[in-house]
Amino acid sequence: MSDYYRDVVIETFHYIGGNSKHSIRARPLPGQGFSTSMRVECSSSMRKMHAVGTLFKVRAKIKDTTQEPHLYTSWQWPYEVVSPEEADEFIAKKVWRESEAV
Repeated sequence: MSDYYRDVVIETFHYIGGNSKHSIRARPLPGQGFSTSMRVECSSSMRKMHAVGTLFKVRAKIKDTTQEPHLYTSWQWPYEVVSPEEADEFIAKKVWRESEAV
């Protein structure tokens, strides 16, 4: 499990079924090293205050838990609403930086 936080772009979506009481959930966008089926534990007010499909940049890490692995960001931390273009640019730069570090 990862024990450090990093910037991740996530999106909200309608979630039906499962064991969650929340109908609006969040997941990471592809291309960041996380499965898009992974959920994000984050501020429910953030999810409710913005339209479903909104993209956010948050500081998150894989939560060390006995439950299904998921990303965690504190509900108290700031977040940034980003456009699809900003998200694509962020992910492209992140992939480039990570490939250069190898």
